[in-house]
Order: sequence, then C-alpha cells, then structure tokens
Amino acid sequence: MRKRLVPVLALLLALGVAVGVGFSIVEQPRRPGGTGNADTVFVNGRIFTADTFSRTVEAVAIDDGKFVAVGSNEEVRRKIGSKTTVHDLEGRMAMPGITDMHVHPIRGGLAELTYCKFSDQLELPRALDAVRTCVAGKKPGEWIEGAQWDTSLASSLDKAALDEIAPKNPVYLHDNTNHVIWVNSAALAAAGIDKSTPDPPNGKILRDRKTGEPTGVLLESAIAMVHKVKPKPESGDIEHAAKWIFQKLNAYGVTSIQTGNAEATHLAALRKLEGKGDLSVRVKANWDFNTPLAPVEPEKMLERFDTRDERGPVSALINPDGGKIYADGIPIGAQSPYLEPYVHEPTHGHAAIDKTSLNAAVKKMDELGLSVMIHAMGDAAVRMSLDAFEAARRANGDGGKRHVIAHTFSVDPADRGRAHKLNVAFENSPPIVMFPNDLTVVVADQLGRKRTREIAPIRSLLDAGESVGYGSDWDNIPEPDPWLALQAMITRRNPASPQSGVLARSEAVDLITGLEILTYNGAHGLGLEKSTGSIAVGKDADLIALDRDLTKTPVNDIHKTKVLRTILRGKTVFARE
Repeated sequence: MRKRLVPVLALLLALGVAVGVGFSIVEQPRRPGGTGNADTVFVNGRIFTADTFSRTVEAVAIDDGKFVAVGSNEEVRRKIGSKTTVHDLEGRMAMPGITDMHVHPIRGGLAELTYCKFSDQLELPRALDAVRTCVAGKKPGEWIEGAQWDTSLASSLDKAALDEIAPKNPVYLHDNTNHVIWVNSAALAAAGIDKSTPDPPNGKILRDRKTGEPTGVLLESAIAMVHKVKPKPESGDIEHAAKWIFQKLNAYGVTSIQTGNAEATHLAALRKLEGKGDLSVRVKANWDFNTPLAPVEPEKMLERFDTRDERGPVSALINPDGGKIYADGIPIGAQSPYLEPYVHEPTHGHAAIDKTSLNAAVKKMDELGLSVMIHAMGDAAVRMSLDAFEAARRANGDGGKRHVIAHTFSVDPADRGRAHKLNVAFENSPPIVMFPNDLTVVVADQLGRKRTREIAPIRSLLDAGESVGYGSDWDNIPEPDPWLALQAMITRRNPASPQSGVLARSEAVDLITGLEILTYNGAHGLGLEKSTGSIAVGKDADLIALDRDLTKTPVNDIHKTKVLRTILRGKTVFARE
C-alpha cells in the first residue's frame, strides 16, 4: 500500500495540494482564485453510499458543503485543485453520517455533567453510597438530582433509605427508563405529596400497603408533581451540556438527531451554538405535549404551537417544528396498552391519552404543519397512533410532513404496512429491546412467549414496506452507540452476553439493511432524505470514516467499531487523535 501511494503523494505535493494520510492532515493555505475545484477529496476508500443501488465507491469530492463527485479514484481526482485537501482512506470504509431518530440530548448532557451519577448495574447499597457522597457536597436545602437506578427495583424501594442519608436535602433520582423516579420525604413535602394525595391521571404514586403512605416512587405523570418544584438548570449549564453530548454523538458518527423532548431553554442554547458555528449536528426538535414534563396542560400546548413566538424559525441546522405525544408508557407495570391481556394481570394495560384527545391533538398539530412523534410501545398504542394519523390525513390531506411512531416495540401483524401509506415512519429504540437482557426478561414475564418473540419486528415491518430508522433513546441507556445497535439488529444477541440467547431471531436484518437503517432510513424518517442519508452528487456532505471495513468484520465485533472522522455539511466536526 505504501509503495503504491508514493508516486501519487509526490504528484499531489508537487501540485501544492494539502494531503491527509491516515487522517493526519497537512493543512496548506488556500490560494486565491482557482477553478472551482473541490474543497476536500477522499480517495482510495470503500465508501458505502446507501444510494438506491447500495453502491460502494472509491472516492468522493466535496465543495461548499455538498458532494460534487462520487465514483472512482480517477473520476474524483479530476476535482483536485490547488485549494483541495486530500484524505487518503487507505482502503478504509466510509459511509453517510448516521441519524439518531430518538435522543434526549439536553437531559442526558445535564445528567452527565451536573447530576449525582451512578450505574444502574450497582447493587442498592453501593448506589446509596454514591448518593451519600453527593449529599456531603451540598448545603442543607439544596436539591440532589441523580441517575440512574434499575427500574426493576421500583416496588422494593422506600423513601426511608434516602431520608437516612439526606434528611435535610430533597433527593430526586431517575431510573434507567426515565419513566419512574425515587424521591425522599423532603422532595415529597416540597411537592405537597402525602398520604391523601390522589394518583394523577396516567400516573401512579406507589404506597405502603399497610399505611398508605407514599413510598417515594412515582411513575409516569406523577413525576411532574415533583419535577415542577425542583430547581431549573442554568442557561450556561444547558449550553455546555448540549455541546458535550453533540461532541459525543459526533464521535459515534451521528450527524442528525431528533429530540425526544424540547423546551424553550433547550432551543435557546441550540440557537446560540448555531450562531457561534459550534452546532455540530442537525436537530429536529419535538416539543412535549402530554409528557410528564410538559410545561403546561396539553390544551395550552396546542395554543403555543399556533405561533413561532416560542419555537422560532427553521434554520440551516435546527427544525423546531415537531411535537411529542405519549400514547402510553412502558410495559413494565402495565403502563402500555395491549390488544390482548397481560399474562399475570387481568388488564390490557393503560394508555397515556384517550383516543378522542389523541385524534384531536394529532389533527391539530398536523394542520399547523408540525410533524408528530408518538411514543407507542404496546401494540394497542401503536394501533391508536396509526388510527390518529389516518384520521388526520383524511381531515387535512397529506401536507408533506412525515410523522413518526417511536420505539417499534410491539406492532400487531394486522397493522404492519399501514404506516407508509400515511407518510408515517417507525423508529426503533432503544437498542436493548433487540436482545435478551434484564429488561426484556421482565417484559417476557408480563407479555408471554409469543409476544416476546415479536418484540422489535424490524424485518417484518420492512417486508411490509415500512420505513424503520434507528434511535438510541439515550439517556435511557448508558451510551448513544449506533454500532452496538447495528450488531443487535443483525444478531439479535446481547453483545455483552451472547450466551443469553436470541430475541426474535426472525426479525434480524443483514448488514447492508442495518447500515441503511442507520443512515438513509433515519434521514427519511425526519423528512431529510433529499439532503442527507445517502452519498450522492448535490446532497449535503455528511460523511464518516471508520477504522474497519464492516463487510469484512466478524459480526460479533461490529460493536467495537470506531469512527475516525465525522463530517457535517463538508466541515469536520470530529477527528480521532
């Protein structure tokens, strides 16, 4: 390889071209004038394009943030001129930037940088030790917000354990799904929650069976009762958190995201970053509608969507025109509705919103030109969502906005094939729903063998003509890692525990399909397929270079993939040292 490159490098250097070998780039000043040649060229690669024919090419050229040539080394080298920076891929693989269709960037960034952090893998005594350490650094009365504990412990937890280590500080601890919190007596008192407080609609306050006293564990909409009284983060912390997580996402090869929630303070931070040239991902923002953390009642949220006063305009990297609706919660605790009853409980589960309200909200948001993302895990919740989108299309027609059903956890066979006819896409998240682990074991006990073997029916949905994209649902998982997700799509096995078996083996996909789920399908889900998601002349130059050729990588090693360089619209936003 080196011998073959010597004459090429010598020629390029003689022409005054900046050359990057192995991504150690020798930058040279651009010369005035020029002939309109490329800013940047990548040669000698195996570049997966994700185009209609799933082509792999040797080289690409980029100019003014767009791909201007895609093809062979010979074809692309014609774009090299005095201003061009050349990267020699040396046979490495490159591909389009990845789209994460479901991520909670600000919440997760704040958790990482400002929360009392501990692993959900810790046994309870060690988790409490971590909280005790955090309390020691606080003044009396200051809140301690932390994460994350294993949600399977919810029924066994009690506020007394937190009262013992934090008698003078409110404590607010997130579980590893962000659908449950554990708080102490001081936090309950701040929220005005006591024995007489009723459960809110679509929420639950766990109580001691003997005394009726709240245990300190709150589910779904009950979370809002405490959330609204805890201190809000500072704007500087929000901006720092956003920049931190976007850099992490870039390191994984992510160039476009859809947020699972949005607030005015979050958007202000994003616009500030964009104004400074520091926003390193495209952001599709979805405003909370009926989530536990929505700032006002659902009816008032619809009024706020009427104008751009709060969300502002669509810009080059920010699209604020999305709304997030919860159709349900999670199957644990029967907080998701199913068409058939749960195995060990005489219930079909619970929706987070009634059908009439859901239909009205979707219709109104669609009429206002918003794209709608609906959280729907149970198959009955998915059907409700599809029915609502169908009703909106009948009333409003198809205005071009693509809607999304989040999670793709359980979808009844009768509903597979409905979404694409309504211009609706699916996103699958988090990756842990695709392989055996502690969470899916608990779910299997509640749903039974047949439904468990149909969890995350990606292959069936694709075969029915549906669009399915990738979502991490971070920070509900430790890392927003698309490479773990890719391996899980292909093997349906737990990368950390292959011996634990296979989940829904018939729903596995091949490598090329998995790569398209990460790239083109995600862009399509966000309505961005004309500008990104695949590599083609005229499209935005979103490109990532990898440390390995995935077509030659053992399938059980895919999760070890490292990104060497990430480019967004022609600009390098991440380069591994």
